[in-house]
Amino acid sequence: MKKLFMIGLAATAMLASCSNDETVEMAQSKAIGFSNAFVNNGTRSIVDPSFTTETLEDFAVYGFTQAGQIFNGTTVSAPGWTYTPWQYWVAGNTYTFGAIAPAAQKDNVSNVTLAGGKVCMEVAFTNDGTVDLLHAAPNAVVCDDAFLAQTNIPKVGMTFSHQLSKVKFSFANAVGEGYNVKVTNVKIANAKETGTLTIGATNAWSAQDGSVELAFGDAKTDEANSEIIANGAEMESYNEMLMIPTDNTAEYTVTFDAYLYQGDVLLNKDGVAYSHTTTIKGVELKLGYCYDFKATLTHENIVDPENPLKPIEFTVDGVEDWNQDEVEQTLDVPTTQSGN
Repeated sequence: MKKLFMIGLAATAMLASCSNDETVEMAQSKAIGFSNAFVNNGTRSIVDPSFTTETLEDFAVYGFTQAGQIFNGTTVSAPGWTYTPWQYWVAGNTYTFGAIAPAAQKDNVSNVTLAGGKVCMEVAFTNDGTVDLLHAAPNAVVCDDAFLAQTNIPKVGMTFSHQLSKVKFSFANAVGEGYNVKVTNVKIANAKETGTLTIGATNAWSAQDGSVELAFGDAKTDEANSEIIANGAEMESYNEMLMIPTDNTAEYTVTFDAYLYQGDVLLNKDGVAYSHTTTIKGVELKLGYCYDFKATLTHENIVDPENPLKPIEFTVDGVEDWNQDEVEQTLDVPTTQSGN
């Protein structure tokens, strides 16, 4: 049977290839190259599906000069951040670039334009909680004679920012001294499955729709089975999940299973989990922010919030009176003390 309980929120809020052909090397020195693919990213030890600078494998680049579009979703790949065919800097042009990652997302890009000095586009995104979506918008490059006269023409640095929201759950055990809990099978049942990211003067999400289940796993610290959460301790869901940002009108259904122990003794009837359901509402999931939804388990909600655990209490019903039958004993007291 599903039970309800209150949940609290803590919001936290990221290229040139080598050749032995000297002529090719000289030509590539004037090629448009990409480097410094840096991902603005927080770190944690448990499973995090978001890209980092080390795990990003490719991105798709879009580019314009004042005369028109010259890059249209060209895949730039690690290691070395190479692409083909090479394009070259030409004096008298101002180059403006934009990029999304991973590169496979270019199949979902439309309406690419240059507006207000920025490469604008729309990305139709489908979410399963495990694929990150990144965007980079480097400063425009003015290619003049001085720029081309440099011995080492700088590559275009790409600093990527996360366009989704990242979510995890934390569970605190406040049932009482001596009581341990386990939490398993943490899920959001109805995360948004699709949405449109509009990249412009600012980036924003719209048309969030559909429903997808996101599995956060158990509260534990490694791949082993779910772990005991001691009284006064706290433990995170093993998986973080990525969600399409939404405003504060969206509501999400959270489910998880709980087990209650007195020391090592499991108290769930027949070992069956206490199944809990709660709702996240009134929370805006912002683009690029991390969220930690924290649940505190107490004696009032661990089993059944409508029928809280009652303390095991002891009372004294009475003390029986002394037995009224006196027992007479004789004590022999010597008349002379020893040693006198």
